[in-house]
Amino acid sequence: MRSSEATLRKIEREPLWDLAHDQLRGALLAGRFEPGRVLTLRYLAEMFGTSITPVRDAVTRLVAQGVLQQGARNAAVVPRLSSRELRDLTIVRCELEGRAAREAAAKASDSAIASLEKHLASMRRLIEAQDWPRYLDEHRGFHFDLYALADIPLLGEMIENLWLRCGPALSYVVPHYVLLLKGTDRHAAALTALRAKDAAGAEAAIVADIEEAARYLGTLADPSGHLSPPAA
Repeated sequence: MRSSEATLRKIEREPLWDLAHDQLRGALLAGRFEPGRVLTLRYLAEMFGTSITPVRDAVTRLVAQGVLQQGARNAAVVPRLSSRELRDLTIVRCELEGRAAREAAAKASDSAIASLEKHLASMRRLIEAQDWPRYLDEHRGFHFDLYALADIPLLGEMIENLWLRCGPALSYVVPHYVLLLKGTDRHAAALTALRAKDAAGAEAAIVADIEEAARYLGTLADPSGHLSPPAA
């Protein structure tokens, strides 16, 4: 072996495991899998283009975190959210995401605001086209890009962990809530506040966005107290 090659490392398996974990987290954050959905390891492996082994590891980690529930053999279940859990998540999300928006208002550059404006424009186009999977992706991108401007990594991690628990229920806000009841006004208000470096206004817009969506989701509780998909 040449000396120049001696420092090269063999490709490890771990990155593939991490990629499977990241992809599954991303799908849950975006609301791609609705509550109650059974996810088989084979299905996830085919969707991600990997073997079952890294997918099994990713699922095991998310089950340990309480994000997924253990299902039948070689499967996991996306938990159904209860009204109580929704209420608790809403309280904590308002505190953390509102604070992230407040911090972002003092630090947002013109280029960062322009990037958020592109997200907002895409969200509006996707609402018009009723392209809900891509809308949910853009919606997540808007929120997390905004929170990243706070430049507090620990806060961002905590927010992401909360979204992992409520992300699947976001599939219930489309199309009815987004199309008929909400639009994108709170996101626009948050942007207006960021431009003006209005910390209180940015926080208020994000908190209102969270609370309004939670009130709608709360109306979807069935007799058992768990959220169910809206009637067609």
